[in-house]
Amino acid sequence: MENGWRVFGACVTGKSHLDKGIPCQDAHAHVQVGGSLVAVVCDGAGSARHSELGAQFVAGTLAQALAQQLRQGASIEALHDGALAGAMAQVRGELEALADNHGAVLDDYATTVVGVVMGPSVGVFFHLGDGVGVAQLDQGGEVISLPANGEYANETYFISGERWRDQLRLLPIPRGVRGLVLMSDGCMPFAMSKNNASLYAPFMGAVQNYLSCMDDITLGEEALAHTLADPRTHQITGDDKTLLLAMRA
Repeated sequence: MENGWRVFGACVTGKSHLDKGIPCQDAHAHVQVGGSLVAVVCDGAGSARHSELGAQFVAGTLAQALAQQLRQGASIEALHDGALAGAMAQVRGELEALADNHGAVLDDYATTVVGVVMGPSVGVFFHLGDGVGVAQLDQGGEVISLPANGEYANETYFISGERWRDQLRLLPIPRGVRGLVLMSDGCMPFAMSKNNASLYAPFMGAVQNYLSCMDDITLGEEALAHTLADPRTHQITGDDKTLLLAMRA
């Protein structure tokens, strides 16, 4: 536990990738700064040569870049007004340099991004592509950052895309948040209710109740990974699965 947030995250490889010997193309990262939390989940494009590296790089680098903004005094309002997009542009530029250094192109590292910056009171979701972000409110109800897909089935948006700024979505989070959830699209079939109207309580309630009793974050994350890797999930989805939960202490 640190600064009032207890954060648990896990990525597991989906059955389709296990069968083909392909590594997990999801990643997650989080940083706490004072009473604020930055968390990011990335889902690398299945068609991109180095998408697992892109997801890892963007998740970790973007979380650190936004944390640095907070350390330098940036407010949630400033992030919403342009500083957040500026941090994403910086990370995208660093990703392009990484690609150049390895004789690759930016699209080889394509990844979606769903994340949150939660201050002591208010916050903001930032979202590029699919996946879901959910803020659970003290008084009941949820603020949900929904996935965005393209014109065709299985199409989505990536930070490597030329029009990434047009496709970046920001969603304010009000006061009174007791918990935050980020997930890649592999978790959505069993972690979200029909039409992504809310978290699916039979699954998410059980997971959160269990983790709320865990004093050891590492053991909690191991249990979360075990749950996501349960063979019963293979009957629902063959995709990689990433789930990050943050709870007020």
